[in-house]
Amino acid sequence: MGMKFRVLRGNHAEGTYPKGHAWAGRSIVYSIGEIVDSKSNLARLNSPGPLGPKFQRLYGDATPITDKLLQASQIAKQQEDEAVYDDGNGPHGPIQSEQPDSDNLNSLTLPELRKLAKEEDILLPANISKEEAVKVLRKVAV
Repeated sequence: MGMKFRVLRGNHAEGTYPKGHAWAGRSIVYSIGEIVDSKSNLARLNSPGPLGPKFQRLYGDATPITDKLLQASQIAKQQEDEAVYDDGNGPHGPIQSEQPDSDNLNSLTLPELRKLAKEEDILLPANISKEEAVKVLRKVAV
């Protein structure tokens, strides 16, 4: 157990997250107001000037140190949950539901769809698939 210090201004990096943690290898950064348990005397980093000291030495065991491992785990879990969250809209907006087959286009073969398109003066490419032909015919019919 080292000495306890409260960060008064700026931030302070000390140590790295342990192996097995979501942020393993990254520096542990303490912000203003957080309590650092340090093996070194951070008060030596305080310099005189208009901004005042950066660290305040705390005495006694009544002040708990800031649990950066727990905080980082919660943040990492939240970020992971947000990254995989599915609101039902898919990657490109709301999922378009298929139009019901009330026009019976799905039951027709590709040659029958081509004949229907020709009757309606709709030009279909030679390499069009049945599904694409149905989509084109439905789009034009709307």
